[in-house]
Amino acid sequence: MSGEPWDPVERDRRYASCKRAGLARLVSEGDSWFDYPPHPNIIDWLDGEGVWGIKRFEKSGDTLENMASDSNLSRIASTAQKEKPEAILFSAGGNDLFTDIPEQPKLRWIWRALNPYDAQQTAAEHVNALAWDEKKTELRRGFVRVIGALGEYAPILLHGYDYLTASGEKVKYDGFRPAGPWILPSMQDRGINDAALQQAILRVLIDDVNQILAALETTYPDSVIYVNLRGTLRPGTDWMNEIHPTEDGFHKVEERFRDALIERLPTVQQRRNAT
Repeated sequence: MSGEPWDPVERDRRYASCKRAGLARLVSEGDSWFDYPPHPNIIDWLDGEGVWGIKRFEKSGDTLENMASDSNLSRIASTAQKEKPEAILFSAGGNDLFTDIPEQPKLRWIWRALNPYDAQQTAAEHVNALAWDEKKTELRRGFVRVIGALGEYAPILLHGYDYLTASGEKVKYDGFRPAGPWILPSMQDRGINDAALQQAILRVLIDDVNQILAALETTYPDSVIYVNLRGTLRPGTDWMNEIHPTEDGFHKVEERFRDALIERLPTVQQRRNAT
């Protein structure tokens, strides 16, 4: 499986080939967990199983804010209406925590969600409640827009991320374009230097994002399939950098996606039983 990103034309050719072969159809939209140039990602691994024909729209670095725009949702909805996929795979929300901010040009949005270090405070108390509550509301509204626009066409598979790491590791796209780190500089600027505390704060944030998605599945049971990825990746070993798994790590995550599709979608079960 190649780690080179496919161009849209090649992706469309592959999808057309999979359709002719009668494979189950999926539509995918998302961020770098679905489109990670350095090596195979979730959708690459899923596509490589030879079970699915996947119409792909994802773009590395994309945000939920952008994906939930009227123009983008209209594009995805038009495709879903035409292609009639078994499910719509959606990966979003992570990059919204790492957008640029004008008051701290060298840092990312997560800096706003952190309070200055205080030895007397818990990890949860190091999270700026006002900024974080505002962001959580923003995320929930974005996902609700996605569900409202796409949920009538197919179940939407949403995932919460596993526990990110403040490792300070960068990533090089195409072997030379550096990006990151996204987390460690913001924590250090707030005086949060203890690795255990850094990880505990990230657990608070990731748990909260997962709680939003789990609640959406409860509220919209016919439209949402929530995949809980926490605990899938081994700390350090399965992470290439602060926010991206290794190739094997992405494969582990893909297996959770595959299991969710098989377990939650009767049509997918029927197809697999017939082969």
